[in-house]
Amino acid sequence: MKTPRVTAFTLLEVLVVIGLIAGLSFLLLRALGGGKTMTLPTGQTMLANLITAARTKAPATAHKTRLLINADPLQADRYLRFLVLQVGRQPGASPADWDTSLVVRLPHGVYVVPAGLTGLVANPAEWKRVSDPSADLVSDLFENQSLVYQLDGDAAEQRWLGVAFTSNSTLAALVSGPPPKGTIVLAQGRVRAPGSFAEGQPPVELLNPHNVRGLILSAYGVPALLPDRSAF
Repeated sequence: MKTPRVTAFTLLEVLVVIGLIAGLSFLLLRALGGGKTMTLPTGQTMLANLITAARTKAPATAHKTRLLINADPLQADRYLRFLVLQVGRQPGASPADWDTSLVVRLPHGVYVVPAGLTGLVANPAEWKRVSDPSADLVSDLFENQSLVYQLDGDAAEQRWLGVAFTSNSTLAALVSGPPPKGTIVLAQGRVRAPGSFAEGQPPVELLNPHNVRGLILSAYGVPALLPDRSAF
């Protein structure tokens, strides 16, 4: 009686197959979107994961957590795409000190839209919500949710937007007041040429109100993806 022959892939063969799949996926994405349109959904997923990480870390550490988004117009390389996840060193609603656990940049050309559009868009009239044409297409979750903070290693304080969580993983005000509610909008944009904008004005221009994505957070801080402009 012959013993059946068992065949299996070698490690090298498995790596070759994985490489081929990755290469074909890359070519397919380029064919479908010119190699650039995928950055917006990637940024959306990154942001959702960071918010989930902040929410999960709060009860795990029994301390308040927050996700900060740089909103300092003097920082063109960080503006609206540099994110920092922090955990309070002290318990309670207002820790005096914070530890940074993660620093991330959104994909090139992807920006978090703040709570106002001043200086960010060429035609503000085009940036309106589908659900309410009188309301701007902005991240209303960040209304009154900002602070000035000096990150370890930085030479000076900078302005930040953000979202925070209590040790029970529920949404909290970034500084004080009631918990925020609303949506976060992500849009494609570009850095303005040096000298093309005044000091203190946004160093970034948002490009297309019809190509946006975002998130909406429940009262418990759970993010749900918003796939396009019609969702706002």
